[in-house]
Amino acid sequence: MGFTTPCFIRKNTEELRKKLEDLGYNLAYGRCIDCSCLATSAFHGQYMSIAEEIYDSTNPHITYNCANRKDCGTNEELFLAIAALRDDSNYMQWFITDSPLSVSYDDSIGNDHYFTEPKGSMFFWDENWNHATIISGSYHKATVEELINHFDNKC
Repeated sequence: MGFTTPCFIRKNTEELRKKLEDLGYNLAYGRCIDCSCLATSAFHGQYMSIAEEIYDSTNPHITYNCANRKDCGTNEELFLAIAALRDDSNYMQWFITDSPLSVSYDDSIGNDHYFTEPKGSMFFWDENWNHATIISGSYHKATVEELINHFDNKC
């Protein structure tokens, strides 16, 4: 299916739009009056530049709000972590170990790597995890609430 959790951030930069493209989002603009925010849409893997509430001075009856989207404030790490949530891939998402985890993988030039993660730690699924040959232990994809707790505590 794809992306699962719509969210928005109260900033809009070229770097942030590039990071969303790296996650797999496509640039798509809707009716945008105030482009000071970025919002992701779980529909068709697109994101739009919109504001939490848009007021069109030429037509005061037109407003748009980000109802049912998670508000990430200005926290880029939280926004990207929630925007990355998918049900068809693990890439660039956060996970939590449910037990001690042992991981072994070969890198692109054939070197062996081995590391462990203690129970309760968060880890980021990057390209190296796609090459893991052995993962022993249990883990789960971080929920929105777990991501909020993790990234709010980092601020």
